[in-house]
Amino acid sequence: MKSFWQDVRYGARALWKSPGFTLVAALSIALGIGANAAISSLVNATLLRRLPVAEPERLAFVFSGTQGGLYSTTSYPDYVDFRDRSEVFEGLAARGGISASLGAGDGADLVAGSIVSGNYFEVLGVPAARGRVLTPEDDRTPGAHPVVVLSHGFWQRRFGGAEVVGREVNLNGQSFTVVGVLPAEYTGVDLGRADDIYVPMSMQAVMRPPRGGYSGEMNPDLLKVRGNRWLWMVGRLKPNVEPEQAQAAVAVVSKQLDQSYPDTNTDRTVTLTRAGEGDPQSRASLVSVARLLLSVVGIVLLIACANVANLLLARASGRRREMALRLALGASRWRIVRQLLTESVLLALLGGAAGLMLALWAIDLMKAAPPPPGALPIAPVFTVDVRVLGFTLALSALTGVLFGLAPALQASRPDLVPALKDETVSLDRGRRFSLRGLLVVAQVALSLVLLVGAGLFLRSVRHARAIDPGFDAERLLVAQLNINLLRYTRAQGREFYRQVVERVGSLPGVESVSLTRNVALTGGASTRGLLIEGQTGDGNDLRSDGAGASSPSSNNTVGVNVIGLNYFKTFGVPVVRGRDFGASDAEEGPGVVVVNEAFAARHFAGQDPLGKRLSFNGARGPWREIVGVARDSKYYTLGEARTPFVYLPLAQNHETGMALVVRAGGEPAALAASVRREVQSIEKNLPLTDARPMTEVLGAALYAARTGAALVTGFGLLALVLAAVGLYGVMAYTVARRTREVGIRMALGAQRRDVLRLVLREALALVACGVALGLAGAWAASRLLAGFLYGVSTTDPLTFLGTTAVLVAAALLAVLVPARRATKVDPMVALR
Repeated sequence: MKSFWQDVRYGARALWKSPGFTLVAALSIALGIGANAAISSLVNATLLRRLPVAEPERLAFVFSGTQGGLYSTTSYPDYVDFRDRSEVFEGLAARGGISASLGAGDGADLVAGSIVSGNYFEVLGVPAARGRVLTPEDDRTPGAHPVVVLSHGFWQRRFGGAEVVGREVNLNGQSFTVVGVLPAEYTGVDLGRADDIYVPMSMQAVMRPPRGGYSGEMNPDLLKVRGNRWLWMVGRLKPNVEPEQAQAAVAVVSKQLDQSYPDTNTDRTVTLTRAGEGDPQSRASLVSVARLLLSVVGIVLLIACANVANLLLARASGRRREMALRLALGASRWRIVRQLLTESVLLALLGGAAGLMLALWAIDLMKAAPPPPGALPIAPVFTVDVRVLGFTLALSALTGVLFGLAPALQASRPDLVPALKDETVSLDRGRRFSLRGLLVVAQVALSLVLLVGAGLFLRSVRHARAIDPGFDAERLLVAQLNINLLRYTRAQGREFYRQVVERVGSLPGVESVSLTRNVALTGGASTRGLLIEGQTGDGNDLRSDGAGASSPSSNNTVGVNVIGLNYFKTFGVPVVRGRDFGASDAEEGPGVVVVNEAFAARHFAGQDPLGKRLSFNGARGPWREIVGVARDSKYYTLGEARTPFVYLPLAQNHETGMALVVRAGGEPAALAASVRREVQSIEKNLPLTDARPMTEVLGAALYAARTGAALVTGFGLLALVLAAVGLYGVMAYTVARRTREVGIRMALGAQRRDVLRLVLREALALVACGVALGLAGAWAASRLLAGFLYGVSTTDPLTFLGTTAVLVAAALLAVLVPARRATKVDPMVALR
């Protein structure tokens, strides 16, 4: 231990005596470590966090779905059967996502939350920080227990940490009593989701209103409808029960439900996953992104390590005499290696500390500029915990060994006699490529891989921006009208929509107003099974509504949207054949639809679709006549292929979760305050906080692509700078080492251009090898980017050629300085 502390003290003094070297090396390490720590923090907090519940390893999600379909939700009656028939769980709870209108004086706020079974917190093992959590007693009688539990974050934001237990709050127009506040560390069990409020399942009639509006004063009881699937299940396994056993047990229950309820449960499956792994579909998409980012920052760290290793090799050449003296005085080679590795690790820890500061700064920047609503499938978590700190420390130490080992081994075996005489002898004599040269080749190759990736992402974003969404977004303003939260009857809903359209349409600067169930490119989607009159197909109602639904892919499945009058005029989507919906298309009139060009091409190739009829409920109908064909546009994502789509008139398909669409004569953002004022003058309890221009929606759709391009480009440029510095360093070292040789050449008649050519040839040989390896690596790695690109081939020749040219130009600039220095060598000075 004593010798270890001697090594540490000596290493610290050695680094202190070389401030220039220490600063450059530590900065290189800091950039590499900082990039890794920042991305690792994001991945850890979002994907790898330990669930804030008791014994999280015993917690499991139970997903119900169709054969070969997505992991999905279940109905309340199915949940009860799984809860009561499965003997592998200590408890099985259910949760449904909700949005609620929280009364706030003269206005209302929109809050996110969950409606949960009474045993939810008991199953999770989460106590209350203040008051109590929900209990099974709160969930026995429908409508009898209007109580609510608040998350700690919401309590702090909304109530400033004041005492709230026992306080009344207004949710969806009804008074609820706050009975508890959750601990600060509990942020939910779902990946990237944080709820503000939790209410018992017994309050479903108030907190989960129907999309189609109330037919009367009472809400249909979703707790009794087996076919309405809206709940997620989470269970706590009994001790010593493995997930495989639990999977087999719930599969038996699923089979029993299939046999007992063939109308609603035919061919349904059930899948059990550990709760810490989240929804496998969502996790799979996020893991691919995480792998990409971690690979990029890993390459940056390797380049930084190669750079520092080159610096250490150069420094070792200046310490040859010191190492020779130590060996001559009896020091073992292992003792020399240990001393040099200690210096390397100290340098790495210094760089790691600086890198952690850079990572914290980067995380603060990400917190200050969070992604816009709807830009990502989940909300990323920006935080640093003990695991990230430990990872940074371990990575720093490993980095020190990684870049310090080769220089230490080489420096510990100098030729004693020449070294003691202080003669200039190359550490790498006799080799075609020195170790320093090989490190430069590796830097160039890895830099080119990152630059090609950055180039592909930049061209992808450029292509995405050029994609025509099929509608005119420049002068559109959209705002969600969540009147379903206020328990409107259908008659009240229709009257509200009529007043909103009329009053907003009369505002100065408004050209047109309409309504839509799903705003394009926001992630909301509806798909339904389809039967066309006279054609064979599946007539079952395959409706799938809600955020995250994927675009339809089978011939008998189609995307659907419910729209108000003047929708096509407001959105700037022309009706190319037939007509738009009109006032005559009323509820009591014949059912009508408008289809898009892709629908007409798929189902009526070479025929006139007008007058044809279709049904979403099989042969039993009702049948709806096609009265128009609209131009294709983008519905789900900007990168989607041509998608068949059907529009339904709001008058015949009443929905209570519509969005307002306003076409402005000028800047749409300028109308937001006026629109909000008019809407809330009709209904003050309606939360309207998200009125925003459609261009922001497009920006959110491009956020992931733009952010990915910015990150990869930034890391690519960082890698380029590090590679250029490394190339400069090795050529400067080479020129200094060959000063006498250059002097002799010039004394024997060599011209300056000959010397310049000699140095450039040696440098370009390293660059050429690095470029060759880099192009091969980029060609292989680019295949992994196919799922992240818009309209760009992974082998785009322009990108490969352009990035190669940039890299070669940077390399030439880095080499010119030492090359020009070589041409200015005085032969007499060099010979002396």
